[in-house]
Amino acid sequence: MGWPSGCSVTDRKVEPPSFTGVIRDSSERTTVRASHIDPNVRRTGSTTTLPAVRRSFGGLLLLVAAGFIALGVGTFWLDRVAFTPSGSTDAAHAILSDDDIRDQVTDLVAAVDAPQLGMSPSELGTFLDTIATWRAGAAVMRGFVGDAHARVIGDRDDPVVITAEVQVEMVRHEGVALMPPITLPVEEVGSVSLTKTIVGWTWVISLGLAVVLALLGLFVRPEPGEFVFALGAGLMATGVSMIFFGWLVPATMLGALSADLWTNVFSRLAADARTFTFVSSFILIAIGAAITFGTGGMRTRRSSSTPLAATRYRGEQRGWSR
Repeated sequence: MGWPSGCSVTDRKVEPPSFTGVIRDSSERTTVRASHIDPNVRRTGSTTTLPAVRRSFGGLLLLVAAGFIALGVGTFWLDRVAFTPSGSTDAAHAILSDDDIRDQVTDLVAAVDAPQLGMSPSELGTFLDTIATWRAGAAVMRGFVGDAHARVIGDRDDPVVITAEVQVEMVRHEGVALMPPITLPVEEVGSVSLTKTIVGWTWVISLGLAVVLALLGLFVRPEPGEFVFALGAGLMATGVSMIFFGWLVPATMLGALSADLWTNVFSRLAADARTFTFVSSFILIAIGAAITFGTGGMRTRRSSSTPLAATRYRGEQRGWSR
């Protein structure tokens, strides 16, 4: 091909071929090496990568729904651990493992019943303290311990009393069968009661919103794989949420709301449920991670095995020949 007259080689601006697409090299990495590429393709160092895949509106709705599920399950488990008095032997045994609570109960009963039995309060108090550390002793005291828990969180208006029948079982002597009930100095803690109300509404509203958003996300048809990705992310977030709300909050935060010694029940109940909380959380996190990263790996392999069609030359370069 000849040059026009009066034009030198240096006067002619030569532009390299421009194309949009990908070239697969021998190392199986999808890169584009060229000077002129499509503006929608991002360059990183000496290689150029395709832009990140944007999620559809349906996929975003599913991710938000997964977040609300995690929040709902976490706060539900907090409600179950800290704000659901059961009156069970296990719960009473966990609560009575707190030294301050156990000492208040045994000292009060010893001060009232010791004169009736011809014993010193310290002697009877030592005996009762030993009994309270046993599961059999917790089974005897579980009724008023559960009532005290309910009173602290605002679920009970009546005072907490230790009846004469329970006193007989505690001191192992019929000599106190006619003693009047002993009232424990347990009062409702307003900040704890308010927290309980907030937590109860939070898990109900969160799970309700999660259902609505999930159905809406499926209705608008998310991209393939986005539902599975949201499922995996939701399981991991739920596991983390259970640890935070089911263990960390009752173990460290609820007790700080008040100086009342009966707020120690929350840390003891959290410790009692710790094994189930952590095992369940780790299982959810492991399953969620396997689903999330497994899906991401499959999508990466699928995209890398399907190169885009490349157009080597545009119209303005058609006059060039090799």
